[in-house]
This record gives sequence, structure tokens and C-alpha cells, in this order.
Amino acid sequence: MVEQENPTREQPMIHPSCCGERNALLKPWAVHCTGEVVHKYPAGHPGQRTFFQQDRDRMLHSEAFRRLGYKTQVFVVHEGDFYRTRLTHTLEVSQVARGIAGALGANEDLCETVAYAHDIGHPPFGHRGEAALDELLSGALEAKFGLVKPIGGKAFEQNFQSFRIVDSLEKRYPGFPGLNLSWHALHAILKHHTAFDKPVLPYHLGAWAHGEAETIKSRFLDTPGCSAEAQIVNLADQIAWVTHDLEDALRVRFLTVEELRDLNNPLLQQAWARAEEGAPDWNKDRILWGRLIVRNMINLLINDVLSISRDKAARMVNVEAVIGRPEPVVDFSAEMAASVEGMRKFLIERVYTHPVVERMSVKAAGILERLFESLTHDLLDQESQSARLLPRVTRKRLEAQVNPVAKYQVVVDFLAGMTDRFATEFYRILYAPDERGITSLY
Repeated sequence: MVEQENPTREQPMIHPSCCGERNALLKPWAVHCTGEVVHKYPAGHPGQRTFFQQDRDRMLHSEAFRRLGYKTQVFVVHEGDFYRTRLTHTLEVSQVARGIAGALGANEDLCETVAYAHDIGHPPFGHRGEAALDELLSGALEAKFGLVKPIGGKAFEQNFQSFRIVDSLEKRYPGFPGLNLSWHALHAILKHHTAFDKPVLPYHLGAWAHGEAETIKSRFLDTPGCSAEAQIVNLADQIAWVTHDLEDALRVRFLTVEELRDLNNPLLQQAWARAEEGAPDWNKDRILWGRLIVRNMINLLINDVLSISRDKAARMVNVEAVIGRPEPVVDFSAEMAASVEGMRKFLIERVYTHPVVERMSVKAAGILERLFESLTHDLLDQESQSARLLPRVTRKRLEAQVNPVAKYQVVVDFLAGMTDRFATEFYRILYAPDERGITSLY
């Protein structure tokens, strides 16, 4: 459905077929479709869609979502055409989340929205790009402004970057900045929590947006927990990367099925046993066998979540009870959580730090470092030459900033929004210009 919106126009009342039938499928603890859904900017009801379907559609049409197609998940995008990118990973998270939500009686549309948004704040080149931006920005903050990075703090935090994109950076509507997603969607994005993601704000936010920092804390982060839908996406994210990163590693032969057979991990052992029942002669096609193991892992993980969570969730009387509870109501069993953590450590040891991945990661970090240095070289000077390297829209944002810390944030926003391909091309033209010149990028 094409996105159309005029926030000042009178909108029709809630359509019975739009919300009434959907609410009948939801459990009492789920986020329901009502006319009372809170938005930052006044929003009339979108007619034939629910607010959460509108959130989903806005995410789907956003520039940040499209850029995920050229951002690294594990393997750098240009090296092959069969493994996951951030976009394919995001679609897989959405599929797993909708499946769990439908089985439990949660709001599938909200889950899909949060799944689409959960990785849009990631910079190019995967987690190495995120670490590089964090190090570069924190180093500049200390050197230029004396803002020392606290223990455990982050200057660049991808959850918050995802929030900023949908809250203010994306430009699609004349009536407001950002996408004006529902409170429940924004809350879930900020509360996204896995072994790789923590719901914290960058430590320097108060230095350039103190009022915003306090507002975000009070509106979103001061709640003990998050909705069941947010919890479902947290788990779906883990299910997707622990299985699909494993499948990609098998496909590029970083791992062998024999190694999986000998790994002491209950999840993997159960998946192996089920695979043997369906296809005992695994030596004939080891790639296919690996995929069969991965498929069984996904089934085991989802069924574990459903068996553990149904009773927990049933004790919740409404969504406020779920959000007010620090412990999740949708979760893995203790045994399965330990198996997932074991698989994560195995992937870190054998895949994420593989020499091939590390070589490309070091190169990627070097690209971001050179770009950051060039774009911030004389950023605080009134006649900054570095700023002239930025696109016109980004330069306008830079010129509008009075706070010097905010100027560095604008550059980081630009770098974080890059795809792998754009960052590499920008670097090549900046340091090895051809006849087209750097303006060919804009």
C-alpha cells in the first residue's frame, strides 16, 4: 500500500474490520489496536490500516530500510551473492517474529515494524564498523572537548541510532521530522536487547541535547521492561543470527558439518539427531545437510520459546503489567538460553574472527577512520574545508548546529548511514579521484 498521510486532515473513526477483528485475536497482555495509540506528533487514525500497520509501511518505505541491502551482516557485501546482508537478516527476523507472535497471540504488525527497524542504525561493515565509529567519536570527544568515555559507555550506540533515524533523521513528511511511529514501536526499538545490543544512551548525548536525553529517559528507558512484542523481536534476532550466520559459514566452508557433529551443544545435538531421522545419508550433500540442521535448530528454538512463554504470558493481565516487569515473559528456557550463548561464542571464535573476516574488517575500519579524519579535520573552524566534502543536505544540518559536539554527531550520522558500497566508493574518490570527481556521489 502506498504511504499517504496528512496529519492535519480529519481521519475516519476506527474501522471495525481494521481493529476489532485483530484485537479479538490478541491476548490481554498484547499491545492492542486502539484509537488511543500515542504518537509524538498528533496523528489521525489511518483508516483501513491500524496504527501498527502504518508503522510497518512507513518503515518499509524508508531510505534507511533500503540501505540495509548493501550493509554487511557478517561477510562483506561485494564478496558474494548468496549470503546474508543486513536486509535479508532483517526480513528473516521479521518472519520468525511474526511466527512467534501469531502462535502466542501477540501483535504481529508491531513485531514486524520493530524487526524492520532493529538494525537500521547499524553503520557499514557490520559490528566492526560500529566499533570503529564508537572509537573514533569517543577519541574526538575526549581530544576536542574533554569528554572522557566512561567504563561501559558508548559514543556510538546502534539502538539509539535506529531510534534517531525514525524519530528525526528520516525525512519523508512535511508535517514532522522522522516517521512519527507509535510510542510502542519507539519503545521497543530503544529497548532492543541481545548479547550484541544494550538499551543505553550514548554518554555524550547530554552534552549536545540535554533536554532530549532527559525526555528519552523518562518516556522510554525508565520502564522496568518492554512489551511482549519487543521481547519477541529480541529473541527472533538471536534465532536468526545464530542459525543463519552458521548456515553462511558452512556455505563458505569456514566450518564443516563434522565439526558441528562433534560440538558439545545440546541445541546442535538435538538438531543433528532430528536431521538424521529425515536424511540419514548425510555424506552425499553436506551443504544440504547443513541446511537441514539449521532448519531443525530454528524449529527447536521457536518451539522452546512457545512452550516456556505461554504460561508466563498468561499470568499477565495487560500490556502495562508486561512493561512494568523487569523479567521477560517471552524467553528461552534456561537450557536453551545456555545453548544459544554457547553457539554465539562458537561463532565468535570460528566465524566472526576468522582471518578472512578479520582482514576485511581491518580494511573496513581503516576506511571509516580515514573518512572520519577527513570530514572532521577542521570541522570547528568557521571556514571548514572538511564540511565541503559532505552532501548538501548534511551541510545544511551542520550549519544549523550551534553546539560544537553536535557538529561531530552530524558527521557520524552521515557515516553511519552509508552502505558498504558507498563508503568504499567515497573513500576511493576522496583519496584516488578520477575524472568524475567527488560530486558524482551526490
